[in-house]
Amino acid sequence: MTHGRLQQRGAERGSGFQEAINHTNEAYEKLGRACITRKAIPGKYVVPKGIRRRGLVVPLSPSLAPLKTGDTLTTTALRQALADGPEENMRAFIPESRGEPDYGGVIAPQGRGIFYDAKTTQRDLLDFDNLHPHQVTFLERMAACGAIAGFLVEFAKHGAVFFIPIQMVTLFRAARRRKSIPYHVCAAHLTPVRAGRGLVIYDYLPAIEQQEQRYGPDYACLCSSIKGATPSLTAPRHEADDPAPVPRLPEKRS
Repeated sequence: MTHGRLQQRGAERGSGFQEAINHTNEAYEKLGRACITRKAIPGKYVVPKGIRRRGLVVPLSPSLAPLKTGDTLTTTALRQALADGPEENMRAFIPESRGEPDYGGVIAPQGRGIFYDAKTTQRDLLDFDNLHPHQVTFLERMAACGAIAGFLVEFAKHGAVFFIPIQMVTLFRAARRRKSIPYHVCAAHLTPVRAGRGLVIYDYLPAIEQQEQRYGPDYACLCSSIKGATPSLTAPRHEADDPAPVPRLPEKRS
């Protein structure tokens, strides 16, 4: 299907890119293609100033049991709590940074592991400022053990979705003066994700399979291909790139 049709199918669900991925993963499990779940959101609950605390227990909403500070809350539970209200009964939930990506699971029938984070960008690039360093490190560790690891990225401006393997991210992060991965590089080297059938809104598993058939599971051929087409990734180091040395002040004599 065209990118426009894929973008339209995501909009039909009306809940954004990650919600469409959630529907896709649910369909994958029902079809026996994979079991991929979304991680709970870690964080803490803060009692507003002026409200008496009851130990460490903070009631969030009528539909939820009391939760302790530091507990995790799933997206579904958070959405239900917001729907319940009323506002005066709510407590502030402060999400904390995570060392693991949003999604993780296994692919049938081999049971191979897959870990990825879902990102949406309105720009013509994937900015590294939007990637958590701890998540990048985690994905690199998983890839080193043979798992599929990377970022499922929606370039909303182009109506396109790509699975960017962590090996490609590492390549660009290691290059000097590189702070992002341009859209045109993804379009030139990666397989676009197509729309599926039914609840499989973004059928990304075939795209990953095609990429691995083309480049290998370690994506070594992909990195070599990108280096050949992007000379700036392997540009020699110049003295002008290095920071100027800090002059040393003369020592005072006693």
